[in-house]
Amino acid sequence: MQITKLYEILSSYNRFWSTGSIEAGIDRDILPACLRQLDSREIIVFKGVRRCGKSTLMAQVIRALLTRGVKPAAILRVNLEEPLFSAEYSIELLEQIYRAYRERVQPEGKCWLFMDEVQNVPGWESWVRGRSETEDIKIFVTGSSSQMLSRGIGTKLTGRNISFEVFPLSFSEFLRFNNLEIDTELDYMTKKATVRNLFNDYLKYGGFPEVVLKESTEDKELLLKSYFEDLLYRDIVSRYEIRDVANLRNLAVYLLTNVAKQTSTNKLKNNFTISQDKTENYVSAIMESYLLFQLLKFSYSLKSTMRAGFKPYAIDTGLRNRIAFAFSEDMGWLVENVVMCHLKRQHEEVYYDSNSTETDFIVKEGMKITRQIQVWYEDLSETTIPERELACFRKTLVGYQGAETILVTNDYEDVIDTGMAKVQCIPVSKFLLFGA
Repeated sequence: MQITKLYEILSSYNRFWSTGSIEAGIDRDILPACLRQLDSREIIVFKGVRRCGKSTLMAQVIRALLTRGVKPAAILRVNLEEPLFSAEYSIELLEQIYRAYRERVQPEGKCWLFMDEVQNVPGWESWVRGRSETEDIKIFVTGSSSQMLSRGIGTKLTGRNISFEVFPLSFSEFLRFNNLEIDTELDYMTKKATVRNLFNDYLKYGGFPEVVLKESTEDKELLLKSYFEDLLYRDIVSRYEIRDVANLRNLAVYLLTNVAKQTSTNKLKNNFTISQDKTENYVSAIMESYLLFQLLKFSYSLKSTMRAGFKPYAIDTGLRNRIAFAFSEDMGWLVENVVMCHLKRQHEEVYYDSNSTETDFIVKEGMKITRQIQVWYEDLSETTIPERELACFRKTLVGYQGAETILVTNDYEDVIDTGMAKVQCIPVSKFLLFGA
């Protein structure tokens, strides 16, 4: 591509070169942790589902740099989903972009390079590593494929990167986007009715930033439908060259409809009458796109874990509700899904357990089980907790000693002594705000 054309494209993405400012929206909770890495040498990786706010987070980092006094010309932002780049995705394209920038904008000195959707460029890891080792440059990249980035990082960027997983809005961020700040439990109690009302919206429409900012139900639903289509066709069908789109789509819809319910590739294979290999490949591709997560059973035996199958959870309940079936009948499952996403933001190792009794979530930190969490979401009038919800707290299991025990509820709040554990009953909206 000609250098003049490249410069025109880059100028359109970097208007702050002339204005000195950038529109970056409402700050995300993860931003302070990202800003602490501004002076490190490591490559910074933002990975997460399409449209969750990775590009906006980049803009917020750029805004922080400009506020610090970094010259606008020292910052380069590149969108690697630019249609004019699509025919030329290669390391050579990255080099051409960088050379055009150095020749026309910032010939000397340190620069800050931000590259969106970098997984579109084969071999990007080698180019990024080479530049970061030979020049005074700080590099930020985003990607929408968990495993593609992990493979590249594992082979080329080991010890040279710091990764941040970006999700759709947490509940506290969702409240902020709705002009409500809840900083203390007193705030929560004072504004409880508003918080609970907004939680119902969060449960129904999810936390994709642009969806949250839309005012009409129709606009929210149209946007969620387009997100699903983009995920399906751009991040799965196109990336993995899948031909049997009908079965892939049916499988994705089935998993979204059955969030929080135990399944396995063998069961899915039988349901859709497709081969074991194809089922495994499709499930893997769906998970790598961040559309869904797999929650595995906790066991000290890897064989037992793999044999037990998994529970699927959607990245976003709004996306799930738009594509799957029903809403009101699934409230309990949806609340469990929201709790799962909250825990995944906070902890690296989350499992379920199903021995003689079932536990919705087990949190493991290092070698210890630190939290045992059950979700019970019933009508406000229901205050009698079923025995099945407390059964998992009545037994002392190996490795669970000292673990925090929590029952997440609709609005019931109490401490229950089961004889084996003191169970904290916490309303779900309060748990999402203060139960990290």
